[in-house]
Parts: sequence; structure tokens; C-alpha cells
Amino acid sequence: MFFGHPNPLAYAALFLFIPLTLALYARLPATKATIVTVLSGVLFLPEVLAVDPPLLPPMDKTSITAFWALVGCLWKARGKLRRARPLRGVDSLFVLLLLCNVGTALTNPDALFSGPIVRQGLVLYDAVALGIKDTLAIYLPFLLGRAMLTSERDLYTLLRALVTFGVVYACLALVEIRLSPQLHNWLYGYHQMDFSMAIRFGGYRPMIFMQTGLAVGMFMLSVTIAAIVLHRTGRVRARTVYFLGVVLLLCKSTGAIVYGLVALPLVALVRRPRARLPAVFALLTLLYPLLRTTDTFPTDALVQQAEKLNEERALSLWFRFDQEYQLLQRALERPYFGWGGYNRNRHFDPDTGEDLSVTDGDWAIQIGTRGLVGFLAIYGLMTVPVLLTWRRLRRVRSRDDRLRLAGLSLITSLLVVDLLPNGLFHCLPFFLSGALYGLLMGMSGPRDSTPPRPPRRRRPATETVAADEDALAAAEAPRGAQLALLLGGGA
Repeated sequence: MFFGHPNPLAYAALFLFIPLTLALYARLPATKATIVTVLSGVLFLPEVLAVDPPLLPPMDKTSITAFWALVGCLWKARGKLRRARPLRGVDSLFVLLLLCNVGTALTNPDALFSGPIVRQGLVLYDAVALGIKDTLAIYLPFLLGRAMLTSERDLYTLLRALVTFGVVYACLALVEIRLSPQLHNWLYGYHQMDFSMAIRFGGYRPMIFMQTGLAVGMFMLSVTIAAIVLHRTGRVRARTVYFLGVVLLLCKSTGAIVYGLVALPLVALVRRPRARLPAVFALLTLLYPLLRTTDTFPTDALVQQAEKLNEERALSLWFRFDQEYQLLQRALERPYFGWGGYNRNRHFDPDTGEDLSVTDGDWAIQIGTRGLVGFLAIYGLMTVPVLLTWRRLRRVRSRDDRLRLAGLSLITSLLVVDLLPNGLFHCLPFFLSGALYGLLMGMSGPRDSTPPRPPRRRRPATETVAADEDALAAAEAPRGAQLALLLGGGA
């Protein structure tokens, strides 16, 4: 939905990003070019806008970024992609997702009637179209992160790039905090979301070139964690950390600030990182549908605590929990493969056909449209690397590398757990989870335990000449004399 009209520059930006990506791969190492391409596409390309060519899925900022990054990797780093063995190992979860799409189409052939409105049933073409979309938006970012980032240097490059882009975004955020969120409108001709959603606590919540201020808040939290990690390893100055932390507060994103109050002191003070908190966040995300189904999650207690801080925020939190419960009850009617697309997973007035649902959390959308199988496949891709980091972090030898890897694990887990109350706004959770998996396998894998071969002793020149003379004499002597020379050493 557009709030305004996209100008020609908005469409040009999507197409000009293609030669820009190829230029990055021509001038930079493939790993660095991949990181810069993904971050640039997520942070600066126009939101909501998509070009819909015939017989192809809509091409938006995510699909264009992922596809042309893949082209660049095939051009400059084909060997790395081959060694990553796509669609094997942890990638089997994506294969499960593709099979789930087929199951969803086969179990939803019936049309749904809500008053005068009819919602069509699904056919196998829907499974194919959704599979192509999932490949571009989910699997390619995950694969690129897993294949291209595998070493200690790649980990440092990723964290350094996050901090660099974070400083740029923080400066743009200060502009919108003062003047209101207008950068997207000034550059591309339209607002990416209803402007009223940007008004918070008597001021403005920046959106810059992301879909919502919530996405900006979580990105600023991520880059602040990366800055603290690099500061502790001597690569970033303290003033950069303070600057990013202040901008995080000014973004007025309640969720990101609450996460920061818990995570930032731990990142700054813990001496021996164990990646336990990221593992807790990952397990909470995977078990959340079960906790909500059994009414185990403390929703009432959280609303009461929020009411002490801000009554408006408490009302918003209660409304989200209420809508989650209704959507979950709808999803349980077809629990395994869900209801599919075309808004079939939502509640509608049986007489007027009016939509009665409000979807905020991505988990509720996924479990309603894809069922439990699809939810586990998608969220498994994002949480399995975090859980493996908790198990294998001790195998990383360097303390600085353990700290950096634990920091990346925390960033990934926070982006994933934020999908419980909020939507999926970009592909960074998949890219960072893939990078975390590739780095973990590369940095904690089995080392070569074969002892090195001792260096071959070089004989002095006089000894070499003597040996050559003995060999020549042995070759010219009769057979019996040759044997005597060999046994007697030429004496």
C-alpha cells in the first residue's frame, strides 16, 4: 500500500542496483561485496515497491538484492558456493518448506465463503509460485551468508560493516527525529507506511528507508551490540558505542529499548561468553506456539507490567495478544500445513465479509498460512545456528573470536525473537543466521591433527659432491665392484 506515488527514481533505483552490485563484485573481494550488497539493498532501496514481470514473481528490494548477489558470487566465488553444498545439511529445512508448500496446496483446494466475498482455493501453481518467492526471500540470503562467511576475517568484516552502516543510519535517523520521517518521501516520492505510526512519545520515530520504525530500532540495537563487541576487542572507539546507544534510545522503539536493557550490559560486562541468552531466545521462539496454545506464556503478567510504565503501550500489547489467540485458534483448524494465501488464515464477518483480524507477529502469519510444518522449517533456519553456537562455541580457540561469534549469535537471536510481536520486515535474519552457521562451522570445525613433516635436511655442498662422485664411480664399475661400493660406502 502506497502513501503517495512512487517517482521515476524509485523504479530506477531497483534497476540501477544491478550494475552497482556487479561493480562491487568487480572491485571488492567476494565476501566483502556480498556483505555490502545485502546491507545496501536492505537499508537503502525503496520499500513496498515491486516490479511484477509476466511469468515471474514480483521483484522487490529483497529479491533483487538476493538474486544479483548470487550472480556476483557465481561470477567471483563459484568454488565457495560449490563447497557449501546447497540444499544439504541444515538447508534440508528449506527443502521441508518447499514440500510444505505442496502440502498446503493439496490440503486447501476448497473455496471459502464470507458473506459476499469468495476466497479461492489453492492449486499446485500456488505452491510453485510460493516456492520461487521463498527461494529469493529466504533461502538465497541464508545460503549466501552460510557460503561466503566462513573465517575469522569474514566475521570481523561483517561486524565492521554493521557498525559502519549503523553510523550512517544513525546520522539519517537524527535527521528524521528532528524533521519527521521524510527521507523516503523526499527521495522516492511516497511514504512507506502510514505517517501516524511514526509519532511516538511526543516526537517522531525514524523509518528512513525501512518499512517501519520498529525495523530501524532493531537494526540500531544490532549495530550497537556489534560496536560493543568490536570495542572490547580493540577495534572500535568508545565514542562510537555511546553515539549508537544514544540514537537507539532516540528511535523510541519500546521493544528494541527493552531488549537493549537486557542485552547490552551482558555484552559489555561478561568476560567468558557462553551464548546462553541467545539459546534461550531461540528456544522461546520455537516453543512459543506451544506456550500460547497451552496458555502457559505469561501474557497477563506482561500486560500488567507494561501498564505500570505506559497505559497506551499496555493496551497495544493486550490487543496483540488477543489477536494472536484468535489467529492461533484459526490455525489449529488446519494445524499441519495451514490455510495458504489469499488471507484464508484470517477471521471474517460471516455476513458482511469484513476482515476482523490484525496480524502483527510474523509467527502467527506463518503458522496460519503454512501450519506447524512450515513454521518449524522457517524458524528452524533462523534458530538452529544459534543453538549450535551455544553447543560449539568452546571449540573456537581465540577469546576475541568467541566474543565476536557470541555477539553475532545474540544479534541473530534478538532479530528472531522480535518476530513474535512484530513482522518480518527484511531478509537480515536469514542472512545473519546463515552467516552465523557458516562462521561456526568454519571456526569450530575439526582441526588437522596430523603432525607436520620435519623439514628435509639440506646436505652441505662438499657432502653432495662426494656423494655424486661415489654414484658415478659405482655406475662405471663392473657389477661386482658396484655391489662392493654400495656395501662399503666407496672405501
